[in-house]
Amino acid sequence: MLKYPKHIKYRQISDERLYDNLQRKCEQFGGNIKSTFEKMEHLLQIIGFEKSNDSNWYYGNKDVKLSSLWICHRQWIEKQIIYKTIIGIPKTVCLLSNGKWRDYEILFDYQHRAIMLLDEKKLKIKLLQVGNPNKSSLEFNVHIQYYNDIDIYQTHAKWACLILNHTWHFRTTTSLERDYLSDCLSIIWNDEYNQIHKDPFNPFSISLKQGCQYFKDKLQKREHFVHGADELIEFKCIEPHTNNEDALLHHIYKHLPCYPTVQVHWTIMGYFVVPYTHTVSIERTHIPKRSIHIDSTAIPLNEKCMFNPLLYECDVQKLRVMQDALHFKLRLDNQLHRLLRELIKNGYLADLTSEKPAISSAEIKEQIHYNEKDENSKLVFNDQILTILKDIKKLYHDDIHKQMGYPLQLWNICAILLYCGKSCNVQFSYDQIKFRHHIWPFMDYYLQEAIMILHRHERREESEMELYCGLKGVRLKNIKEIKSGSFISHVSTSDDIQVAQRFRSNQGCILHFHPSMRRARGILSCDVSWISPFKYEREILFARSYLSLMNDEKTHKELVHGMQK
Repeated sequence: MLKYPKHIKYRQISDERLYDNLQRKCEQFGGNIKSTFEKMEHLLQIIGFEKSNDSNWYYGNKDVKLSSLWICHRQWIEKQIIYKTIIGIPKTVCLLSNGKWRDYEILFDYQHRAIMLLDEKKLKIKLLQVGNPNKSSLEFNVHIQYYNDIDIYQTHAKWACLILNHTWHFRTTTSLERDYLSDCLSIIWNDEYNQIHKDPFNPFSISLKQGCQYFKDKLQKREHFVHGADELIEFKCIEPHTNNEDALLHHIYKHLPCYPTVQVHWTIMGYFVVPYTHTVSIERTHIPKRSIHIDSTAIPLNEKCMFNPLLYECDVQKLRVMQDALHFKLRLDNQLHRLLRELIKNGYLADLTSEKPAISSAEIKEQIHYNEKDENSKLVFNDQILTILKDIKKLYHDDIHKQMGYPLQLWNICAILLYCGKSCNVQFSYDQIKFRHHIWPFMDYYLQEAIMILHRHERREESEMELYCGLKGVRLKNIKEIKSGSFISHVSTSDDIQVAQRFRSNQGCILHFHPSMRRARGILSCDVSWISPFKYEREILFARSYLSLMNDEKTHKELVHGMQK
């Protein structure tokens, strides 16, 4: 009825045939026909069917109630085994339809090789028939192509896109979302984070050479979207031993038991870098320095260096537990909405508006549709009220960001701006050193993501820069127990020791960072002075440490270098 709402035959059900079909199923699987038939009658009534005097079932409504039918269909679809085995099956997608991008709720009907899409606004169903629903599960007819898209003028956003079967275009806001969508549509492979992904290969039409090229192109698109890195420096595909790379996969694997229902192992390594033309120099001659003789009130109130950010060996397990828990709080959609909602929830609405707004906080929340009880609700982005939106769009078009090829999303720029120039920095940093990262999951993640991206776009190998971090009221104890090169929170530094001295105040200490800290590939850092409103701080920002880099102690020590007090 969802697929063919105007066909009368789907609105009529023979009670006798229904009973006979259910009885055969019950005999086959050992079910109870009486209770099963009663449940079926109940379900038909829920959908909207009525039993007439001739004992048959009829859907009496002239117009099919799509919303109620969709809910019932979704409940049935989600009981499929594959829905319980695949991680990250998307519930909504953005599809190009009639030249416009539209949001749909999505269901994957694997049994019939179909994708069902619901336009909630217009209450219309769109059916994508991916393959022949009457053929066996050994049908190979899925083709997926990755590409990236960007709009620097209107939406200030980039998208990870894919084309299904050369016909349907989908787009997502993150590379991981695209991978999840691709998984649902599918050769199994693990990425660098040990996540399992799937790809559809037709062994009767794909050669070994074409398969390797497919993975090369796909990895390049992923790396370009995530890091801006699309220049290939090395690619290895350790495939099965064969003298003919043009041979079809069918001829290579047909001798395997249970073929074609088999899994094969390929080892593929691809290394990509940001093209030199999209990297920026670390020279800082254009950034001003402020005299040490300044009024203390002119120093920003975001005391970002007053807390001890160093990670001690005894706290590594705490950080592991925290990061595991944090992973489940993150959502991949509506990133900027979630970041701003997090700021409002934590009491920092003022950081998103002008210094002296004309209306009260309660009125602002009402006008932007802030609903504290619904964490998935979207805000109304009025840049006359949420003035930070103007700021981040302006920074998006900064010459430095343009030279990099616009790799950051708006929420990345927003996270850096909030950290560098807003009052929320104090509580954010304090919560992090107290292992309360769960209070700020989105700001923490988007800040880490931004530093990671900018880190790849800087020519850090040229660095001979000494950096300093002033810690107010902090005296380091048990220095030998500090985990070298590891931070429990994000760390602000400057190449101007006078800045560190001002943050240290009369009591505290100054951390001295050797130039190798900037060059180390395992310690993420970047220059954020082009985003920070306080240019004279000449800020270099280090990211909170990734636990994955600390699992192997030997590898960790190779990645990091000395930090001096």
